[in-house]
This record gives sequence, C-alpha cells and structure tokens, in this order.
Amino acid sequence: MPETLVTIPEGEMTLEGLHQPGKGLEAAVICHPHPLYGGDMGNNVVSILQEVLEEWGWGTLRFNFRGVGGSGGRHDGGRGEVDDLLAAVDYLERQGVTAVHLAAYSFGVWIGLKALQQGLQPASAILVSPPLDFLDFAGLRLPAAPCLVAAGDRDGFCAAGSLVRWLAAQAPGKERVDVQILRGCDHFYWNQGDLLAVRIREFLQLRLPPQPAG
Repeated sequence: MPETLVTIPEGEMTLEGLHQPGKGLEAAVICHPHPLYGGDMGNNVVSILQEVLEEWGWGTLRFNFRGVGGSGGRHDGGRGEVDDLLAAVDYLERQGVTAVHLAAYSFGVWIGLKALQQGLQPASAILVSPPLDFLDFAGLRLPAAPCLVAAGDRDGFCAAGSLVRWLAAQAPGKERVDVQILRGCDHFYWNQGDLLAVRIREFLQLRLPPQPAG
C-alpha cells in the first residue's frame, strides 16, 4: 500500500503529511530538516528513513512543518514546530498506534529533542546528523529508550568532536545509545543513502524486537 496524503489538525490550522499504515500497532513519526533551507518531507534522508522503517514493518508518518508545502502557518523558530510534531504523534495515536518511534534528521532532531521536554516519550529514536554546530542543543537530552545517533565524518554541522562532547553529557543512560560515524559522508548524504540505510537496519535488528511477517 502506498503512502497516503493526510491532513493533520494542529490548532486552527492543518499540516500535510504522508501516512503509511504498518503491519502492527507501532509507527514512526519522521521529522524533516530546516524549513528555511529547503527542508521538507520529500527530503532524501527523510525518504530513506521512511523506506527503511516501512520495510521493518512499522507504520510511518512524515509531515511538513508549519509554513512548508501544504501545511498552514509559517516558520516559528522551533517553538510552533514542537507543537507540529506533537500533533503528528496525536494523529498516529488516534489511528490506534500504541508505540510511537521518533525518526528525525538535522533540524528535525532538534525539534524532536525539544518535544521530549513537552512530554514526548518515544519507544525509540533514530537521530540523523543532529546539527550541534548550527543550533543550540544545550540542555537537550536523549529519550529513555534505545537510540541511534548517526552522522558523517565530513559533516560541517555536526563535527565529530562536538558529537562526542554532547554524548558524554548524556550520562547516565549512554548504554542505550548506538553511535555511528559514517565514513565519507557529509551532512546531506548525497550518494551515501545506502550506507545510512544499512546502519539503521543494523540498529533495528540489534536493539528492537523483530516485526511480524506481512
């Protein structure tokens, strides 16, 4: 079944999303990169996340933050975007999903971690290229759930040293975190999507229970 274009209520406006029901009651909400730099739910890394997680058996919901594509409103510097993410999670739960996983890339990671401060409790998190050298991650913590943090060794927005220092400040609970530094990859993963997909699959197989057969 292909992804279906859906409308997500968010206060007095709506967001557009693409929803793919899964094989069970688990689903991933997928957050795209920075809207002011061309980020949207059609981004190449967002598409990789959707394809791998659908293959794994989860439902998926990728959506456009406010002011992007067919979503209402306008960019809000990260404040309203947290509300957008929580609205997307609420949409999944109203579809009967009982375990919501977080998958996010770049700006989307920042929003996802900020949403934890507003009560989001994902069953797991796949966090690709947190832009530690571009946005303020001070005080943001990883969820109390299995996490994958992946970044390229040529990432100008997430230097390896910045990532090491930020992860060191996450204790306790670092045993839940798998860190993958992908050789030859920059922030955008052009022509490197297959390597990222492999690392995500390895994380799923290692950390999470197998999904039922279709």
